[in-house]
Amino acid sequence: MTDLDKKEILRYLGYRRKQELTMAVDQEIDELMTEVLAIAKPRYTFRIFDCQSNETSKTIEVIGTDLVFKGKSIYNHLKHAKKVALLAATLGIEVERKIRQYSLTAMSKSLILDSCCTEYIEKICDQVECEIEDTISAENLTLNRRFSPGYGDLALDIQPDFLAVLEADRRIGLNLSESLLMIPRKSVTAIIGLFDDPKLARPRRKKISCSDCSMKETCSYRR
Repeated sequence: MTDLDKKEILRYLGYRRKQELTMAVDQEIDELMTEVLAIAKPRYTFRIFDCQSNETSKTIEVIGTDLVFKGKSIYNHLKHAKKVALLAATLGIEVERKIRQYSLTAMSKSLILDSCCTEYIEKICDQVECEIEDTISAENLTLNRRFSPGYGDLALDIQPDFLAVLEADRRIGLNLSESLLMIPRKSVTAIIGLFDDPKLARPRRKKISCSDCSMKETCSYRR
């Protein structure tokens, strides 16, 4: 069974490091950590493309697509990258329904389950990064950290084209609302730069090997 990090869940809940945790809350977190692993149906997809930076316009072009990333923050994140990996991941609609159900009957459970889902989707994204690293292992490229649409000055309006390139609707059932919110809500889209020179991959991704990954026993890719 996948291990979720309770410390991270407490951080998402707003607990401070030395803040006292009651036995009842501690038990409830354990129960909901188990529940999210039982009801979530995680799915993900990714694609890797060559990319090209334009110093004049401060944009990143994803070769072979119509995607152009605009914004100073994403430009600085990718300007030295040789390639980019685009990923999308979701926990599925079932957890959405359970969070909504608890919001009507037990608000504390709703909040805790929401935080458990946040930790779980991050674990899924870590797993995707391991798979990306395996995919490009022969090219000896270095990954930098995930950068999501809506972060910094990369506008959310890139999302429709981003998901279309990944065929995220067909592949993992991920859609957008009219206000560009992802459905299911516990989903992530992200961009990762792939670099020839490790020194230029800043901020660099924290090294996570498959043997270190908490999902190593349940990872369908490794199976």
